[in-house]
Amino acid sequence: MTKIKINNQGGKGVPRPSIRQYDRQVVTAHICAELQTGRSLENICTKDEGMPTVAGFLKWIETDPEVSKDYAHARQIGYLKLADEIIALSDKTHEWVTVQELDPDGKPMFGETGEPLLKTVLMPLNNDVIAHKRVQIDTRKWMLSKMLPKIYGDKVTQEHTGANGGPIAMAAVDLKNLSDEELENMNRLLAKAGRTT
Repeated sequence: MTKIKINNQGGKGVPRPSIRQYDRQVVTAHICAELQTGRSLENICTKDEGMPTVAGFLKWIETDPEVSKDYAHARQIGYLKLADEIIALSDKTHEWVTVQELDPDGKPMFGETGEPLLKTVLMPLNNDVIAHKRVQIDTRKWMLSKMLPKIYGDKVTQEHTGANGGPIAMAAVDLKNLSDEELENMNRLLAKAGRTT
């Protein structure tokens, strides 16, 4: 839990400051620094001392352009950190685990005081851990695709086709039935397109 000092001067019987009395600069700087590390706004506002509620901070974002700008920048950095976490999660194949020492017969060993003797060993990840990592990776990928779609979103292309998936049929225009004005307009459009008739 991170502690932050808020200007809370006053004596006995003085109520805690309302959200309007918080030092916005200090609180915003703290929240933005924590968002850049990948923490959620909910986690920061509920776990760190002296923070406004999530709703209160979102109100600051709505009403204060400077807070809004700082928040957007911090969020972007926090989201980019998620991309690094995906790589770290997918690269991890083993982890250090503390286990009890065993004697040559496979029985747990204890010290002179009766406490178990422990050692740290590098173990391959089991299926449960791998499944949990997959959920963590998928969650981060989804967040990135929604929050930074230009960088991490799925690219969507559109293709136009004619009837039954075939090519688009080009129809010939019968110029005989066009009025002089319509022909003149067509000539002007073709001239603009770099063609002449």
